[in-house]
Amino acid sequence: GLRWICSNWSIRPLLVAMSPSTSLLVGLALSGVSIAEAGTRNLRVKNGGFITNGESREFEWTTTTRTARDGIEIAFPKGAGWADACFAESGCSGRSGQAMTREFVADWVENDLLKGPDPFASAGKALVPWPDQADLGDQLGYKKYVGYSRRQVCFIAAKALLGAGTVGYDNGLSRVLNTTVPHCTSPVPSVRGAHEEVHSALTGEFGMTLWNLIAACAADPSLRHGKPGPLLLVAKGSEPAEVDRVRQEGSAAPLSDARLSACRYDDGDAGPITGVSGMEDMLANVCTPPTRGAPGKDFMTGGPSRPAGQAIQDISAKFLGGYVFGNACGLGGGQDERLMTYFPEVFVLTFFLSQHAEHPQLREPSWILGARMLMIGLDGSARFDRRLELDTTVPLTSDLDDVSVDGKVYSISKSTPFLAFMSENQDFLEEGGWWSGEKTFDDLHPELVMARQNRHPKQRKVDAATWYSFMYQVRAWYSAVALTSYSEAVHPALKTMVKSLGTGPFLAGLWWGDSQLGFLMVYIAQAIAARTWGSEGLPVQYYIYADFTENPGNQCFVHARDDCKACLERCAAAPLPDSSFWLPDYAFMGPGANESCVVDSEQYCGEKGMLDVVAAYKDGKASDLWDAVESALGTESSTDISVFDLLLAKRI
Repeated sequence: GLRWICSNWSIRPLLVAMSPSTSLLVGLALSGVSIAEAGTRNLRVKNGGFITNGESREFEWTTTTRTARDGIEIAFPKGAGWADACFAESGCSGRSGQAMTREFVADWVENDLLKGPDPFASAGKALVPWPDQADLGDQLGYKKYVGYSRRQVCFIAAKALLGAGTVGYDNGLSRVLNTTVPHCTSPVPSVRGAHEEVHSALTGEFGMTLWNLIAACAADPSLRHGKPGPLLLVAKGSEPAEVDRVRQEGSAAPLSDARLSACRYDDGDAGPITGVSGMEDMLANVCTPPTRGAPGKDFMTGGPSRPAGQAIQDISAKFLGGYVFGNACGLGGGQDERLMTYFPEVFVLTFFLSQHAEHPQLREPSWILGARMLMIGLDGSARFDRRLELDTTVPLTSDLDDVSVDGKVYSISKSTPFLAFMSENQDFLEEGGWWSGEKTFDDLHPELVMARQNRHPKQRKVDAATWYSFMYQVRAWYSAVALTSYSEAVHPALKTMVKSLGTGPFLAGLWWGDSQLGFLMVYIAQAIAARTWGSEGLPVQYYIYADFTENPGNQCFVHARDDCKACLERCAAAPLPDSSFWLPDYAFMGPGANESCVVDSEQYCGEKGMLDVVAAYKDGKASDLWDAVESALGTESSTDISVFDLLLAKRI
């Protein structure tokens, strides 16, 4: 039909058959307006806001102690490192695209965010969930949830960045940004800023990443004109399940319910594992090896090609973010600490939802829905994470989906669901004695060498009396992943948002578990937990690294002999740079105790690998494999023989 398209410089007829929506977009394109802008002019965001299934309390904000311009200068002295980002979904490709300069962002914070309509119901006060259980460490009780709008999260972040706290509630976010950490100098040390600030997380990468979040907030079309924007949802799990109940459920759970697939990310013969009976084919769009200068695609990488709905499994401590408070500035530590830098919304919620004296952080297991990976450069190795590059293609509105929470519909970002939980073996080697001064290097170094080679007797405990026994690791994974561990009110949101779960060497990172037992635990527990997600279950995608950021080289032992050796050789030939991992002094290997990789250990590669285990047990139940593991490890045998070899020898 005949369409008249009005541009800002002429009115021209266009003779073409098209739908009304197509003609609108074509007209906008001819007028110099990007399609991204067209989408923002007709947003239909079902706005979020504070929600919880428990009690809540209000707390007044204290006065800010610095201006937005001063806050940006502290994190980016003289603008060093600031990107002037122009976000694709903020109309950047059209003529009206606005670069997020320091001046623009500071003005937006001062005049739009803080002086505009208060995003909370009572002006000048923040809402915080209030648990009815005591001594939980955070503000969410078991099976409780809390939601905040994106504007509320931005508001909380801005208040903390500008020095405000909350009267009567000693929130961890304001504290972590202002707690002195002497080594938290600026990431751009050659520049002396205009303000001499106490060194803290504010002067390190955490300050930078939070200001990057604020830049994304300022650009966000869903927050314009004071709108709340989509919902971010935090859901806490239940108390750990009883082992007997999990075991009983395992007797009815086929191992095929795990829907296991695997990616050899960077292990000597990298690529998706396909064509293996008993496993689903790993898709190339979630498994691409890294290049010499940039990460590939694994469960921890971001960017525009990340498939929506693949959840990131954060190998946490009892609290999200690891041992950050009072110790870290941003990048560094293990996987958990690095994820906090790349997920600033997770960082904000993790610390704001606790006032614990020593570790003011959200406790595990917890899902966080609606948070986005705002930077690119991170993968499981952390080899390239110093880039900390703001992703200007990050979804602002295009990845929103409408979901129900307790009967009400909200829009939530579906790009990167986030699940954090820990294995139940922290400090099973009694490393705490190193930090208290009770143990020496000579005490711990032999213990760690054996553990990193999967040869420590304590790693193989299977009796109920040992608190870090294998059965409790199965229980930990099940309790965190089972949908029934969370409030029924959030089940529709989780089932809509979460399509698969990506994980790495769970159990065998900085807690020093056996990587073969870690794989077995994932395989068993996921098969049992996936049944709670309905008929489609929840696929698990297992990633294998020669050089994972925690305990590099140890995961190589999940391979059969030849592939295990090639993987160990890969780590030794291209070890991670010092900035990409953290190990305690007593955990380094080699003759001089200065090698980060598991070296001089090829003789401990077993004959059998994970693919042999799958081939042997793929038609069985989860309880069959669970029982077989405990039987194989329940009798004394040399730890020089791998767990897989012991397990499959019993099978013959």
